[in-house]
Amino acid sequence: MRYLFYVVIICWSSSLRAENFNLTALGAISDGKHLCTELIQTAIDRCSASGGGTVTVPPGTFLTGTVFMKSHVNLFLENGAVLLGSTDVRDYKPRYLITASGAENISITGGGTINGQGYLMWDRTGRTTFAPGPATFVHRRPSTGNLIQLENCSQVIIQDVTLRGSESWTLHLLACNDVQVTGIRIRNHLHGPNTDGIDIQASRNVRITGCDIFTNDDAIVIKNRHPKYYGRIVENIVVTNCILTTVCNGFKIGTESMSDFRNIVFSNSVIKTARKEDELAEVVVSFIDPDNYRDELAPISGIALESVDGANLQGVAISNIVMEGVRAPIFIRLANRGGGEQKVAVPVPGSLKDIIISNVVAYGASIPSSVTAIPGSYVENVKLQGITIRTRGGGTREMANVVPDEKIKSYPEAKMWGDLPASGFYIRHVKGLQIADVSIDVEENDRRPLVKFDDVVGLYVHNLQTNETCRGSSVLDFVNVKDVR
Repeated sequence: MRYLFYVVIICWSSSLRAENFNLTALGAISDGKHLCTELIQTAIDRCSASGGGTVTVPPGTFLTGTVFMKSHVNLFLENGAVLLGSTDVRDYKPRYLITASGAENISITGGGTINGQGYLMWDRTGRTTFAPGPATFVHRRPSTGNLIQLENCSQVIIQDVTLRGSESWTLHLLACNDVQVTGIRIRNHLHGPNTDGIDIQASRNVRITGCDIFTNDDAIVIKNRHPKYYGRIVENIVVTNCILTTVCNGFKIGTESMSDFRNIVFSNSVIKTARKEDELAEVVVSFIDPDNYRDELAPISGIALESVDGANLQGVAISNIVMEGVRAPIFIRLANRGGGEQKVAVPVPGSLKDIIISNVVAYGASIPSSVTAIPGSYVENVKLQGITIRTRGGGTREMANVVPDEKIKSYPEAKMWGDLPASGFYIRHVKGLQIADVSIDVEENDRRPLVKFDDVVGLYVHNLQTNETCRGSSVLDFVNVKDVR
């Protein structure tokens, strides 16, 4: 009882020390026109200096440039509150709207919105990434950059807020430890360049739960590319219960893979195609031939696991995923592009092994899934179990005879080869592969084999099913395959 009494007294006294700074009470004008950066920063600084507490953003629109989070501060946005990013790049030092470096016990919470207005910072060009549209968009230089960037921070909570209109990456966790991202919504225009949803780089012990992301670029991506943190392993990452809408990749590890990755879980999530009626797709839709909506608004890959810059990627468990309209449901790639330090040295391939992907439903696919490496290297110990794919098909006999280039140094992407000689899976340079309880149905008559195996050692296949429109000369095609059951 005496111990409990002391605990209560300590908690009570701590709550007395916690400060609450309300922006309106401090004199901030919430009309979206008067710049409030200095006042917001003063509130954060005073809150941290007093031992910690909450900076409250009440309902209204508060215009701001770069704001620096400090230790022991909760930036709380009430329902109806908006932090509106300035469109004047002189208000950004550095190029982030909200940032922190070396802080601990920080949080951004509440039902309000952080809107970077980044879509006003993109310039139209004469090139196109959306066939056959006449234009695409690039970053204006200088520009406002990432919406939120946290570097070398620990005990971080991002909860319930809406992050909207990022000019570039939306939430960047760089070399952070012990992070919880829960229940946030990300909303970015689909014509924007490099508007990743959540980027996890050189970080550890990160949990992402219940997030709803709608963006142009990778929805959730784990990577290692910062020279300051070469050698720092990305590890212990859990992503679950999310809805991901993108025209790039749903859940991705790579492309930038200069340091190792391990112990990563992705589960209980949906990856889906945008609708042409979506407000944030309006500009993109104006560039697309109506006959191409199905592909151009679809994610390139649902699951993309890549090591192409020398990293060792080990220990990934993916389960209970539904994909709607994703072009290539699964893309696993080990190559030797040689980024980072390897650009000034002889590049060496890393490794990619110990992967389990189970209980996946993907319908509306149009590109075969693939598990590939390069000559002399192997993807190792991969298990694909309980997977159902419905894919377009329509492949010809000529496509069945294609021998894809190795593309050892190419940028890794599911559509990198063009036509592939299989309708369901293309497997090359793999050791230790299990395929069990997998069903792949083809919509249109396809003259390719369902699965093409090339240079595979240690293959186990059990209960693989397809339908009558798979009309290739064989269902399984083996080239240089050993130890098969």
